[in-house]
Amino acid sequence: MITIEDKIESFKRILNEEIYERYDEELEKISLETEKLITEYKAKKYEEIERLKRDYRVKLENKTDKIHSKTLKEGQDIILNTNKEIYDEFFKLLKEELMSSYVDKKGEVYLKNALENVKKDVKESDVVYVFEKTFERDKNIVKDILGDIEVKKSLNIKIGGFEVENEEKTYRLNYSLDFLLNTKYQKILSEFKKEIGINN
Repeated sequence: MITIEDKIESFKRILNEEIYERYDEELEKISLETEKLITEYKAKKYEEIERLKRDYRVKLENKTDKIHSKTLKEGQDIILNTNKEIYDEFFKLLKEELMSSYVDKKGEVYLKNALENVKKDVKESDVVYVFEKTFERDKNIVKDILGDIEVKKSLNIKIGGFEVENEEKTYRLNYSLDFLLNTKYQKILSEFKKEIGINN
């Protein structure tokens, strides 16, 4: 026969089994929820880390581009300045050589040829400005070719040649070697800037 104690024991056992079963279920449920939370947390942190990596990569690329641009610009400036120094020295020596030649017989030939070319555009009322160092020689050549026209010394002409100014002083034709040389110099520098990629 089954005693009350047996029934109590049996009830305890059933109750314990049910408690353990529920405990295991709850434990399993909590374990699954915990794993899910951990997975979500890892995914969130992974996304955050990836976003930070992307942001850092973009910033690094921008900084690299800026450094590259700055370095390229500095390199171009160094090349340009070095070449400008070379050209400046070259043109300084060329100016001295041209002035020396202009004071000589070659200047006389240049002046005569240039005056013959502009003769039809010059009026008697115009004023011709010539190189100060060769004023007397150039004045005589101008008068021989253009006739009775006013001839003055020019402080702007440092190498040779001449300028023609109209009576109203509204325009001036520049046939000075200074102007021709400076124009050529600016053209060379401009072409060089284009060649190395500087747009000024």
